[in-house]
Amino acid sequence: MLKDYYTFKSPKLTIQVLTIAALMLALDIILWKISIGPSYFQIALGFISMCLMGYFLGPWLAGTVELMSDFLNSTVFGGSSTFAWQFLIGAFLGGMVYSVLLHGRKWSWLNIVVAHLIILGPISLLLDTTIVSFVYHIDWHVVFMTRAVRNFFTFFIETFVLISILKGIEANKFLREIKQNL
Repeated sequence: MLKDYYTFKSPKLTIQVLTIAALMLALDIILWKISIGPSYFQIALGFISMCLMGYFLGPWLAGTVELMSDFLNSTVFGGSSTFAWQFLIGAFLGGMVYSVLLHGRKWSWLNIVVAHLIILGPISLLLDTTIVSFVYHIDWHVVFMTRAVRNFFTFFIETFVLISILKGIEANKFLREIKQNL
């Protein structure tokens, strides 16, 4: 019964899958550069492409593409700070979580909520906070509290956006066919 809600299966690497992965990589790089809101409460749009990668590509490929995106954003495309390889762990896990809960099945709001809670909780709040504290020598509690407040408010906004986008994909015949052919 529980297997109806998750998968670790990725599609075979075909030209079509690799093309979609490349498009998702480009989209992810662009969306992580776009933020909405004031400087103290910005919402980067990269969560959208991370979810789409998971939905279309499967866990291993989505995690790898998200890792590549994070690396490219931090190095080649001028990240906002110095590159720390430890953040690649969170990027890989983020892509993988959406895939495990969304790939290869009809999505549900529950899968999106659970995936988003896992990403904002253990990955963003605990893992990334620990990495930020360690790499930049900032007090863990201060970083944790500011990220906890931010994650609480962004959870509702981002979850609503993801549900709306996945509903739009299901309504679009072209995108539905792409999903079925993967």
